Amino acid sequence: MPRHLPKLVLAVVAAGLPAQNTGRTLQVLAPVVLGQTAAFGFDHPGSAIGNPYAILWCMPPATGTQALSVPGFAVQGLLRLDPALAQVWVGGVLPAVGTAVHSLAVPSHASFLGVAWTLQSVDLSLGTATIYLGDLALTVAVAAAPGPQLGMVAVAPGTFAMGSPATGGLPYMNNSATQPVHTVTLRRPFWIGQYEVSQAEYTAVMGTNPSFFQGPNYPRANLRPVERVSWHDAAAYCAALTTLERGAGRVPSGYAYRLPTEAEWEYCCRAGSSTEFAHGAALVCGDANFGVSYHSGGSCGIGATELVGSFLPNAWGLYDMHGNVWEWCLDSLDAYPAGAVVDPLSQVAPDRVLRGGGWGSPSYYCRSAVRGGGRPGSASSSVGFRVVLAPEVR
Repeated sequence: MPRHLPKLVLAVVAAGLPAQNTGRTLQVLAPVVLGQTAAFGFDHPGSAIGNPYAILWCMPPATGTQALSVPGFAVQGLLRLDPALAQVWVGGVLPAVGTAVHSLAVPSHASFLGVAWTLQSVDLSLGTATIYLGDLALTVAVAAAPGPQLGMVAVAPGTFAMGSPATGGLPYMNNSATQPVHTVTLRRPFWIGQYEVSQAEYTAVMGTNPSFFQGPNYPRANLRPVERVSWHDAAAYCAALTTLERGAGRVPSGYAYRLPTEAEWEYCCRAGSSTEFAHGAALVCGDANFGVSYHSGGSCGIGATELVGSFLPNAWGLYDMHGNVWEWCLDSLDAYPAGAVVDPLSQVAPDRVLRGGGWGSPSYYCRSAVRGGGRPGSASSSVGFRVVLAPEVR
C-alpha cells in the first residue's frame, strides 16, 4: 500500500465534520491471550474492495473522537486515536471476501498481562481521493487464559452439519424439530466447560444452592450438577462469573462467560462425529446417566443426578453431553433455517433451548441433535447448564 497514506491521516487538523457511517468495522476473531495468537478482522463494504488500507494502533488506549481534514482529500468518519501516538500496525489492499484478517502472536510472559491498546482502520479510495475511517475503535487488553479451576476446554472454529436426518419411530424417535439438517459455521474460537456446572461451583459464585439432589441421601452432592435452576438463574451465574474472572484478568477483550448458543452446544457435543450420539449410533447403560436404552433395552437410570464426569468423555474431552441433566442454551426454540448459516443465534420464540437429555430421559432424548425447550423462568431437578467463555452477544 502507499506508505504515505498513514502520514496523510496523522498530519491532520480539526475540521468539525459530522460523524458518518462508513461501513467499516474491526472485530476480534481470536482472543488476545498470553502465549496465544490473536486475530482481528477488518470488515468492509464491497465498494471498498481494492482500496489500500492500514490498521492503526495507539498505546495507551485512546478515548473520544476527532474530526479530520487532509489537504487534497475528502474524509469520511472520525479519528478515534490520539494522532500524536498512532502508528501503523499492518496494511495492504482490501480483499474481495469482505474481511481482511490479521494475526498477532502474544508473548507468553507475565509482563504483557493487562497491556492495552486501541485499533482503528483507515482506507483510501484512489478514484475519488476519499479517506475512510472505521466506524469504531477496538480497544483490547492482553488477558490470561481461563484458570484451571474452571475446567474450560479450548474449541477451534469449524463447520458441521447441525440436526438429524433420522426417521421417526424407535430407536431415535426423530421429528421435525431437528430438521432440516443444515450447515453451520462457527467463525471464532471459544472455551466450553469440561463438566456441567456443579453445586459447589454454583454456590461459590451465587451463595445459594437450589438443587434437589443434596443432603445426606446424596453423597458428595457438591460434585453433582446444580439443578432446579431457571434460564435466568443460569444467565445470572454467567454474568457473576464474568465479573469475578474479569477482575482477575482472565476474560479476553470482547469475550464473556455465558450460556452456549445451541449451535456451539451441538458442535461440542458431536466433537467431530456425525452419528446420533457422539460415540456412535447407540446409547446403552454405562455410556451415560439416563433413564431407558432403546438400543440394549431395559432401565439404566439411578433416579438421580450422578457426580459430574462419572462417564467417559467425548472425543474433545467433554463429559456428560448425553444425560445427567438437560442443559440450558442461549437461544430460543425457533425453527431451523433451510440454508447454511454462520454463528447462528435465535431470539424469537418465548421458550429457551434445552439440550442433552437428563437422568430420567429415554435414550432418544439424549441424542446430539435433540432439542428440548422450557420457559426461561421454569426450573426442574433434571435441568442444569454448562458455560462457555465466548464472544459476547449483544
